[in-house]
Amino acid sequence: MVLSIWTEKYRPSTFAEIKGQAEIVQKVKAFVETKNMPHLLFSGPAGVGKTTLSLVIAKQLFGENWRQNTLELNASVTPDTPILIRKKGKVKRTTFGWLAEQYYTNQVNKYVKTDDLEILSLADDHTISFQKVSLISRHKVDRIAEIIYEGGEVKTSLNHSVMVISEKGDFVSKVVSELRVGDHLITFKQEIEGDMEEVDLSEYKSQENCFLASGIYKNPKLPENFGTFPVEADTSWMMGMYTAEGCVNFNRKGSSGQIIFALNNPLELPVVDRINDVFRSRFSLQGTKSLGASGFNRKKFSSIQLRLFNTQLARFFSHCCYNQLTKKNAWTKRVPPFFFDASVKNKKAFLEGYTGDARGLWNDYLRYSSRSQDLLVDTAWLGRLAGLETTYFKTETRIVWQGKNSYQRSRLLPANLATSLINEYKHELDEKTTSLLRHQLYSKKSKRLQKELLLEVLLKMKVQSESLKERISRLKKLIDSPLYVVKITKIKIIPFADHVYDVSVPQGQTFWGGTTPILLHNSDERGIDVIRVKVKDFARTKAIGDVPFKLIYLDESDALTKEAQQALRRTMENYTSTCRFILSCNFSSKIIDPIQSRCAIFRFKPLAEADISAMIDTIAKTEGLHITPEVKKALFIVCDGDCRRLENIMQSCAVISTTITSELVYSMASVAKPKEVQEVLSIAVKGNFLDARKKLLSLMLDYGLSGIDIIKQIQKEIWNLTLDDRKKVELLDKCGEVEFRMVEGSDEYVQLESFLAYVVLVGKR
Repeated sequence: MVLSIWTEKYRPSTFAEIKGQAEIVQKVKAFVETKNMPHLLFSGPAGVGKTTLSLVIAKQLFGENWRQNTLELNASVTPDTPILIRKKGKVKRTTFGWLAEQYYTNQVNKYVKTDDLEILSLADDHTISFQKVSLISRHKVDRIAEIIYEGGEVKTSLNHSVMVISEKGDFVSKVVSELRVGDHLITFKQEIEGDMEEVDLSEYKSQENCFLASGIYKNPKLPENFGTFPVEADTSWMMGMYTAEGCVNFNRKGSSGQIIFALNNPLELPVVDRINDVFRSRFSLQGTKSLGASGFNRKKFSSIQLRLFNTQLARFFSHCCYNQLTKKNAWTKRVPPFFFDASVKNKKAFLEGYTGDARGLWNDYLRYSSRSQDLLVDTAWLGRLAGLETTYFKTETRIVWQGKNSYQRSRLLPANLATSLINEYKHELDEKTTSLLRHQLYSKKSKRLQKELLLEVLLKMKVQSESLKERISRLKKLIDSPLYVVKITKIKIIPFADHVYDVSVPQGQTFWGGTTPILLHNSDERGIDVIRVKVKDFARTKAIGDVPFKLIYLDESDALTKEAQQALRRTMENYTSTCRFILSCNFSSKIIDPIQSRCAIFRFKPLAEADISAMIDTIAKTEGLHITPEVKKALFIVCDGDCRRLENIMQSCAVISTTITSELVYSMASVAKPKEVQEVLSIAVKGNFLDARKKLLSLMLDYGLSGIDIIKQIQKEIWNLTLDDRKKVELLDKCGEVEFRMVEGSDEYVQLESFLAYVVLVGKR
């Protein structure tokens, strides 16, 4: 279901529909009418029409063929996209949202460089390995694609790319907006050996000494602290059982803890004894057993509990088996992260222990169920690294073993690998070989075939030409690899008003992501390789239709590396006969002079109040909204000349009520009312620091404002204070200093309190 997003619904499709920027539109329209335009550089703030004008140019130039003749660069995945990383030597199954928390210290930066991060990628020999990440990037989008495939899902921006297998066996990228139900995505299962043999327990140890008035004494009740937790087959199995059936419990002070396993009585008595044996042999701990009565029949003891009293181990389990520090329950359980770097034997031992939460049989077919979505995703990824075929669903993760039932997919590849080969090299095959495929490929019209069948065809081919030898070699490499394909079952376009993220992986140009891993293209468009390969390949081909050139729209071009800009300059020089560039940026000063000199530069301004008012009237009339002049003023203040922001705020308000009020506008925009911000400053100027601080904190909590948000509003309201201009300038100078410190990572509340204190001092002079 495609939802109507107002930023797209009200995006102009002709020059006449564009609001504001009249002089720029007039000049660009003249270029289009003559079908003779230079390279263009659009500079200005967000939401003022740069992208819209570029799309109008493409549509007016090429008509129905505008998509084929236009290349737009910018792509990323959502923050909840699961990935596997190695940071400072430690492996972790996490998400892009977690990465953002670790690397982005402010709300301004779009790119951060990394020197301690690797991500699971695909090596040249088709094996799965970690590759170094050089850069993390982000930008905001208003809609995304949710791609649901056999056994998993992933959410990306519409212009992100996934990797697919061409009919010749090459890996090629395909833009998400071009994917269709029935297309195939690349996934894997591979036994990946890790070297994690033990985990340090020193940070969880209990206090060994008692500090008394008479001196320091060793705690007589405390057994000796453990140095490490051994990651072996028996402890791995036990940790899996804990994930299924265990919990931890502490006293109020957190100074005493225990590990509890709750199992079925009497069916799982052997399991209880096995768990007890692990703790006895590894940690010299003897558990305490107790029976629990049934809730339906108190005379029937249907459960048995095993309690292990050791605070250090309880803290260790509490820390590594949950995704939150506070809530420890079934909704927050995780696979302990060190198992992703354990040996294959121990990975499987953990999963076998976790069968306490599963239906089915090990080595046949298992269905794990859990309330924790993170745990289900962890299990799906861990199984893939153990060489098992896993699938993820909202309520369960499944493991299927080879040859046990019809749901096995890990031996399948796209059928067109064989059909295209047969069609191209018929003379190299006899009738017996082609009939081998006929039933599976033609009678059933299958889109996939077994690897073994494709190999049998390749072995029967009479190799003659070098091109065929190379083709067969490539296909055999694919057959022997851990890769296979899964079919897309559904694609949904959904609204999304947040950052999306990407990583630059220079060596592999790919990474694995999704609830079960699929191969995503390294789609960050800021590096030199993109300019040298993707842009150049598009630029060198001729346009479709009577216009002699294609268009390449490069958004946020001021974020291109210097090397990429130099490569872009050479591409602009060499392909002027077949291609025109439209570069969009916030700051043209960040574009190198050789590129600026090759472009006609247009500087966009924030939309004027009259243009914003006209846009408000158009939307209100179409959507049946009631908007007063006061609300119009509020909308203009919060959007600040940004038409895209205006449309998003109005759509958010319209969901709540067709009668829009200024209070609703400020609430939806997460912006404090200017009068309230001015009131904070006025209180501070009068010397009442405590009241000003209290009012400011209340504003931030009520509207959900960050320090950066509030300092920008404060900067606008300084000129409305009843102070002389010299003092206002001093406050603006201090405002800039505070904003810089917050961008660099300083504590927001400390900086804002410092600013209010400075306002108090200035007011008292």
